Amino acid sequence: MAGLERHRLHGAINEIGKRAPAAVLERLARHDTAKIVDSMGGQGAMSHEIKPLETSMRFVGSALTVLTKPGDALFVQKAIDVTQPGDVILIAADGYKDVSVIGERLGYFFKRQGAVAIVVDGAVRDSDGMVRDAPPTFARASCIRIFGSIGPGAINVPISCGGVAVMPGDVVVGDRDGVAVIPREDAERVADLADAHLEGELARLKEVESGRSVSEVFGLDRKIAVWNGAG
Repeated sequence: MAGLERHRLHGAINEIGKRAPAAVLERLARHDTAKIVDSMGGQGAMSHEIKPLETSMRFVGSALTVLTKPGDALFVQKAIDVTQPGDVILIAADGYKDVSVIGERLGYFFKRQGAVAIVVDGAVRDSDGMVRDAPPTFARASCIRIFGSIGPGAINVPISCGGVAVMPGDVVVGDRDGVAVIPREDAERVADLADAHLEGELARLKEVESGRSVSEVFGLDRKIAVWNGAG
């Protein structure tokens, strides 16, 4: 019947069930997104189009998910009241770049609530104000238009953001390269691997600086021989 068509998640307003421990978030904050994605076998990276409004922006926090339609801010506005300090606001707006879902006023309200970042799979507007008054903001684009606040939408439900499946409470990390999502229950293991990757990188750096060639340190001649069929 007309008027009854909706996704089963529409209208849901939930709290985040669990967040990763603060100590794990602090460890992950020491690493860049590239190293974190390496530590997940290349998974967890959002679309390359989702970038910070300013290249110096970076963050780590827990995912507060918002489902909305392109151009609609109703559930984005409602999410402000649900936000807790340390949350990353992930807004799934279907990747549309020609209509926005948030601007500087809402961004400022999220900052007042303690949000550490806003990530939009879509567009934002008032970019200057977002840089000045909102948490670090990442988006596919900036666009002047916004259509209003009529719904539908949902808060803290499973979403797809930038091509990555996200559950409320997952760990989200962002820097000038992009945004990475770590399943909450896997965050400590990924932190361990990222630490190990960094330790290996620093060890190889030390070897090169001590006089060994890059070919020696990385075993490049052996790899090239294998590629040439000699191995």
